Amino acid sequence: MTAVRRSQSAATIIDPMRRYDPRWLIVFAANLLLWWLAGLVNNFCASFAVHFYLGGLLVVYAALRLDRKHGLIAIVLTGLLLDAAEPVPFGTSVALLGLIHATLLYGRQQFPREGAVFGIVVALLANLFLVIALSFLLVGENPRPGEAWLRIFVDLLASQFLILLVAPWFLALQDRAMALVQIHPETGRHVVL
Repeated sequence: MTAVRRSQSAATIIDPMRRYDPRWLIVFAANLLLWWLAGLVNNFCASFAVHFYLGGLLVVYAALRLDRKHGLIAIVLTGLLLDAAEPVPFGTSVALLGLIHATLLYGRQQFPREGAVFGIVVALLANLFLVIALSFLLVGENPRPGEAWLRIFVDLLASQFLILLVAPWFLALQDRAMALVQIHPETGRHVVL
C-alpha cells in the first residue's frame, strides 16, 4: 500500500517536470520568420545592389531573455540556418552567434534585459561584429578586394538602419509570442494573463 502511494506521489512530482517548454522553438520560429522576410527584402532590393544582413538581431532575444539552455538551442539552430543560407564554411555562423550569445550571457546580469532600447543597441553592435568578422573571412575570395570593402560598408550602413527600424517590432513579436503561450521567457513558468 505504501509502495503504491510512493509511486503515485512520485508520478505527480515527475509529471510537472516533464511539461514541454517551447521557448527555444518560439525564438527559433521568430528568427526563421525574420530571416525569410529579410530574404524577401534582399530579393526586392537586388536591383539596387544593396544587401541587408540582420544576423545581430537574431541573437538578442535569446541571449538577453531566455535561460542558458533554451537560448543556446535557439542560437545553434539559428546558426545552422544561417550556415545553410550563406556561402561560409560550415559552423562559422554557429560559432559567431555562439560567441555573441556567450558574451551577452556573461554580463547580462548588469544589463537592462527587458527594454527595447538596450536590445536595439545590442543588436546593432552584434551585427557590426558579425559583418566585420564575416567580411574578413570572405573578402579574400573576392577577385577585387578593394571594391568589396566599399560594398561591405554600404551594406553595413543599410543593415544597421534596417535594424533600427525592425528591432522594436521583432523584440515585441517575441515578447507577444511568449505571452500568447503564457510562458515567462526567463523562467519558463506558466503565466496567467
